[in-house]
Amino acid sequence: MFAEAFRQTLRNIQAHRRRSILTLLTIAVGIFSVASVRVFTYSMERSIVGRFERLGTSTVYVHHFPWRFSDENWQDYFRRPRIGLVDYEAVRSSLGAEAWIALRYDRPSEKVSFRSVSEETRVVGVTEDFHVTFPLEVKYGRFFSQEELRHGAAVAVLGSRLSRALTGGENSIGLEVQYAGRSFRIIGVLRSQGSFGGDFDRAMIIPFQALYRYRGLQRYQGDRTLLVRAKNPEALPIDLLEMRVRGVMRRARHLPPRTPDNFAINRQDALLDQVYKITGYVETIGMFIAGFALIVGGFGVANILYIAVRERRSEIGIQRAMGAPRHFILVLFLIEGILLTLAGGAIGLFLTGALTLGLSGWAAGEGIILAVAPKDLVWTILVTIGVGLLAAFSPAWSAARLHPIQAIRSGY
Repeated sequence: MFAEAFRQTLRNIQAHRRRSILTLLTIAVGIFSVASVRVFTYSMERSIVGRFERLGTSTVYVHHFPWRFSDENWQDYFRRPRIGLVDYEAVRSSLGAEAWIALRYDRPSEKVSFRSVSEETRVVGVTEDFHVTFPLEVKYGRFFSQEELRHGAAVAVLGSRLSRALTGGENSIGLEVQYAGRSFRIIGVLRSQGSFGGDFDRAMIIPFQALYRYRGLQRYQGDRTLLVRAKNPEALPIDLLEMRVRGVMRRARHLPPRTPDNFAINRQDALLDQVYKITGYVETIGMFIAGFALIVGGFGVANILYIAVRERRSEIGIQRAMGAPRHFILVLFLIEGILLTLAGGAIGLFLTGALTLGLSGWAAGEGIILAVAPKDLVWTILVTIGVGLLAAFSPAWSAARLHPIQAIRSGY
C-alpha cells in the first residue's frame, strides 16, 4: 500500500508539476516560519539564561531602582539616595566573611581618547571582588590585580567594540588612552558579548578608587550598584542573603522599623521570569503569524488532492470494483497528503538550517548562539504530519465514499 501510494504520488506530482511545486512551497514556507521562530526564541532564551547562569543565581544587586517598577512611582525611586561608600563598607564589615561584596560605579557618557580619536562611552569603576560577583571573560591581556584595585592604579580594561573604535583593533594591550586628563594603560580587552551580553562591549573599566579620585560621588551623577554574592550558597541561600543584606542596609541608613526601604534589592530569578515572559510573548506572536502560512499550505494540499480525486475517479472506481476496500482508498490519499507535506516540511527545515548557519556568525557577535532544540525537530515533524492528515482527510473521505460504477462512468 505504501509503495502504491508513493508511486501514485510521484505520478500525480509529475503530471501537475507546477501545481505540486507551488503546494510544496506553501508548506515549506509555513514550516520555515514555525521553525525559524522556534530557533530564534530558543536561542535567545538560551543565550540570556546562559549569561545569568554564569553570573550566578546566588547574587543580589542593591540599587536605588528595582528591576520591576511602575511608571507611576519612578520619580520616588529616582529621589532615593544612591548607593555610597558607607553602604559598601557596612555590608563588607557585616558579611565579608560569608560573601563577596563589590561596588560598581557607572559614568554613562564620558569622553575617552586615543591620539586623535575620541569616543563617548561608559566608564565603569569596580572594587576588589567585582570579577567574582560579575564574571567577565577577558580575551586579550588580564583583569585587574588586587593591588591595582586597592590603590586605584591608572590601568583600564576595554570592551571589544570600544577597543576597535579607539585603536582600530581588538588587541590594544599596552596602549594608553586619555580620560579625565590622565593616561590609562590598557591591560585587558574583554571578549565580545553582543547585544544580549550587557553593555560592556562599548565600556571602559577602571579601578573604583581611580574613578572616585577623578570624578567623586555626586548625589545624582553616575550610577552605583552593590553586588553581594554568597561564598557558600548552601550555607547562605539567596533568600537568607537577601534578608541579611536588607538588615545591614537599613541599619547603615538608620531607618526606623516601620519606615519603607529607600533602596531596592534585586535578584536574577525575578529578571529571569521577565525573560521567559518576553520570549513567550515573542513566540506566541511568531507562531500566530506562522500558523497562517501553515493554514495556506494545508489548503493547498487539500486543493491538489481534491483535483487528484476528480481526475482519478475512474481509477478509483476500477480499484473499488476489483475489491479494494474503502479504507484502502482512504489510507491511499492520506499517505499521499502526508508525503506532500513531509516533502514541503523537509524543504522548510533545510531553509531553516541554511538560515541558521548563514546568521550564526552575526548572531555570535551579538551574543546569541543559534541552536535548535532536538524536541523542536520532533515537534515540527509531528506538526507537518498533522497538517498533512487534516488537509488530506476530507478529499480522502470523499474518494473512499465514491460508488464504483458511478466513479467509472464519470471518469470517461
